[in-house]
Amino acid sequence: MKKIVSMLVCATVVLMVAGAAMAGEKGKGKGPGGFFAKADADKDGKLSLVEFKATCKDPAKGEAKFTAADADKDGFLTPAELKAARPAPAKKAEKAACDKAAAPVVPVAPAAQ
Repeated sequence: MKKIVSMLVCATVVLMVAGAAMAGEKGKGKGPGGFFAKADADKDGKLSLVEFKATCKDPAKGEAKFTAADADKDGFLTPAELKAARPAPAKKAEKAACDKAAAPVVPVAPAAQ
């Protein structure tokens, strides 16, 4: 009985912590929608260069990223442009794999019988 109560308490704590963590993620600006909403200071549904650069540590790099992401060259970023400019997770993984040095392939002789 004591074991069952302990397991239920542990499961409840885990669920509470997971729920709190998930609720906290919504407000932290994760993903393009969260970042966009946070960066869009005037809430007009698009990011100006000034709004975008305000989120960057390095304004020069921020301007370069903004220019590259502004597909229609209208001076504003829409959520779609921002999402399209993000590198795909698969491409990140491929790049990371290519950046690592490949282990040398050592031929193995068949085992003697």
